[in-house]
Amino acid sequence: MNVKLWIVGTMIAAISLVSACEKKQADGGSKGGTTPTAAKADATGRCPHEIKQEKCPFCNPGLVDSEGFCGEHGVAEALCVQCRPYLKAAFRAKGDWCKEHEMPESQCVQCNPELKEKMKPGEHGTTAPATAGTPAAGQCEHGIAQTKCPFCTPSLIESDGFCKEHDVAEALCVKCRPYLEAAFKAKGDWCKEHSTPESQCVECNPDLKNKPKGKG
Repeated sequence: MNVKLWIVGTMIAAISLVSACEKKQADGGSKGGTTPTAAKADATGRCPHEIKQEKCPFCNPGLVDSEGFCGEHGVAEALCVQCRPYLKAAFRAKGDWCKEHEMPESQCVQCNPELKEKMKPGEHGTTAPATAGTPAAGQCEHGIAQTKCPFCTPSLIESDGFCKEHDVAEALCVKCRPYLEAAFKAKGDWCKEHSTPESQCVECNPDLKNKPKGKG
């Protein structure tokens, strides 16, 4: 009788052990075997790379092709930190950062001299060569890429949204888009004293401080 009880007990224990192993494997499979869902923006609209999701070239790879090439700095416009300083946070989050030169490692010319070969003055956010009598291919009369010029393409002012950080339309924000400096100077809208468009210079135009937030 004791032998039978021992056999029955052993069988029950074995069944329990097998069931536990199968459950563990099933749980592990459900975690490792599923396709990971796309990272979502947080409540502030920022992506896992710490910038606005709609502006992130890592979350939206299509931007790299659609926004063209920055010949001045030899990289895709959508990845150009020098033209788009807000991208610094994204590159740091990606682990692509040269601390010594405060640049993405993948764009650091000082660490990677061969990158100079990719620079093509005249493409996208660059000013036209001084010797040229007409704008370079793809450039407008304001000296920048026509597709990025808010003066030639006014619809950008609405479609690109508002820059809350600098209280101006994103398409007109020189601080976020340094290449716009050439366009504003070509328009004669430039405050030399404060190195900013006259129309955006709060020091020269204190009334700008009182304009409604979120308006272009």
